[in-house]
Formats: sequence, structure tokens, C-alpha cells
Amino acid sequence: MKVVSYLKALGFSNDLSSFSERKRIQKIAYLLKQFDPSDADLRFGFNWYLHGPYSPQLASVLFNATPEDVASVIPEADLSVINKIRNFLAEDLYSVDSLELVVSVIYLIKHGQERDLGSRKQIEEFLLAKKPQFCHDEFERSWLKIVSSHMWDKELSKLHN
Repeated sequence: MKVVSYLKALGFSNDLSSFSERKRIQKIAYLLKQFDPSDADLRFGFNWYLHGPYSPQLASVLFNATPEDVASVIPEADLSVINKIRNFLAEDLYSVDSLELVVSVIYLIKHGQERDLGSRKQIEEFLLAKKPQFCHDEFERSWLKIVSSHMWDKELSKLHN
């Protein structure tokens, strides 16, 4: 199971015993899909849920994983994806809350127009209303991280001011 291999390469387990770790796995899997969209093993569908992008399909696969699934090793060629994610997230990789915020902003940049969120301001207002534990400064930091990565320039260009 490639998601588990990526998690191991990033220094995490596929421990599903705590909500925090399940949330981390969901957010990292969403990012993996962003950084490697052509990978058939990462074709989980994600929807907006309480803590941002969530895939019931991924949850099911993880909860039903066999020891053989978990024992897989990441191919050498895929290490560049791991390095890109590490470089992009930096310290946010180790904070489940920061990871949730960054990934939620990315999701809304990509899919916010489905919720009539066509601008940065609308995305911020929606996100801070849904996630009052975050503040403007945290949103701003996440937004700047995403913009400066240039990975989502196409989606950002579709937003109006």
C-alpha cells in the first residue's frame, strides 16, 4: 500500500489508534495526491469534512490493511515526491493542526468555487468560520506558503480579488 510506504518514508506510522494520527494520514494522503496526481495507487476521492479534505475510501483501505500491505517499501523513484512534500511543508509536517490548515486551504483553492468561494477573502472567511481555532495570521502564513510554492498557480489564477 503506497500511502503507508510514503508515511513511513516521512517518518510516520499508519497508527490509526488516535484521531490526531488518522487526521495526519488523511492530510498527507491528500498532499501525496497533489504532488503525484498520476499515481494510480493514490486515487482516493476527497470531500470537505469537519477537518478539511477527507476520504472515506482511504479510511476503509487503512482500517482493512493486512500486514503485507503495511510492509511495502517505497520505490527509490518515488523519493522525490517525499522530498518535495518535506520541503513544502517544512515544520508544518510535524504539527497536525498546521497540516490541517495548509491542506484545507489547498483543497478550498482547488474546490472552493463549488461552494461559491471564488476569492481569497471568501476562502479565508469560510475557513475561519468552520475552523475558529485558527486565526487570520495562521491563514495568511498558510496562504503565503501555498502561493510561494507555485504548485497551485493555475487554480489561484482562477480566483478573483
